[in-house]
Amino acid sequence: MRIFHGAGLAAVLALCLAGGARGEDGLPVLAGVEASGWAVAYADGRRVVADAQGGAALTGDGRVVRPMTAQTPVRIASVSKLALALALNRLADAGKLSLDDDASMHLGWPLRHPDFPDAIISIRMLLRHEGSVSDAGGYGGKLGERLRDRIGAQSWSAARPGTQFDYSNLNSALLAEIVEAVTGARFDRAMATLVFQPLGVAACFNWSGCAPGFADGGAVLYRKSADFGEHWDRHGPWVAQVDAERPAEGCPVQRPDGLPCDLTRYVPGDNGGLFSPQGGLRISVQALAQLGAAVAANRGGFLKPETHKALFRAMPVQPHGDGAESDARLTRYWSAGGLHCFSGDGAVGGDQPLAPRPTAGCGHLGEAYGLYSALVMNAVTGDARAWAMTGSADDPPAGRRSRFNAMAEELAARAYGLQ
Repeated sequence: MRIFHGAGLAAVLALCLAGGARGEDGLPVLAGVEASGWAVAYADGRRVVADAQGGAALTGDGRVVRPMTAQTPVRIASVSKLALALALNRLADAGKLSLDDDASMHLGWPLRHPDFPDAIISIRMLLRHEGSVSDAGGYGGKLGERLRDRIGAQSWSAARPGTQFDYSNLNSALLAEIVEAVTGARFDRAMATLVFQPLGVAACFNWSGCAPGFADGGAVLYRKSADFGEHWDRHGPWVAQVDAERPAEGCPVQRPDGLPCDLTRYVPGDNGGLFSPQGGLRISVQALAQLGAAVAANRGGFLKPETHKALFRAMPVQPHGDGAESDARLTRYWSAGGLHCFSGDGAVGGDQPLAPRPTAGCGHLGEAYGLYSALVMNAVTGDARAWAMTGSADDPPAGRRSRFNAMAEELAARAYGLQ
């Protein structure tokens, strides 16, 4: 038996795998803070093991209206970008594009940094957040708008494309527009055809295209905050942040006031941000782990062997820019195929949530509207771990071992203790 020392890891693992504490609302507690709900899952080619606590829907005073389970669909935040990367790698395998193509040739309009007009911005640069694209000018979009009309002076960092890592959600909108342009299909439908159906998982973007009843069982994201996390009140009410209504106002996309939710007039390739490719994937934690295990093992030849190798080939990122989500200690490696990869060095204070126990593999992390999530896939062992917390009563405390927050560290411990 291997013994891990330092930071009381064994004690934390024992606590996590026990029932755990309960807060004043009777909901689960992680790292001393009450959580609205959480789920963790492990999957390989033979079995799935999962656990969950708390509520998928609560009253303001914390009464559970519907329990949280590992099968509860949840807005998984930036883990959505992993599904987008899979779609682009599949299109490359089909000969529809190359990841080293100039993105402009598929967008049908010039994507160029105004200060470096001679610099090509490739699809791979966008996948690896090295295209000098910035979120400062916005990255979403409403029905009837075109993404290209939103690209302006604020949409760029100061770096020459290809020289700096700067995490940006706008990359996903651009890549989703490429998916639409290449396939001729709306993004939500293209993702079902390219990723979800071949992998046999129930999932959708912005609740569009999923089976009847799927959205009804979805999780609501919460905080004990009335201003989206600016100020917190541990003893106050649970405030819904996202998905109290699924989809919001009965429409899977945002639209200008007064415009009907008529998607029949939408032309694929006009607005890659419409279906929230950067964070709008709805999937259960169990299905996410199953998707991850299938991809890790390349089950059914989902990708060509060389493409699969590139998807898991960790490469050091370029020097970090100063974007809000560019954390040099957390994001150290990104794969050639567009995944966030973990160092596996077990070093304290970095990308290792169980340090000094090593965490290796590639996947993605998510954080939005009170939710924290992750998928870590191991192509060597062919398995995957997934976790998600749907909200907290206070701003999660800093991690004890890593750049993950302390609540996420406990979820990681639970996920890695399932096997």
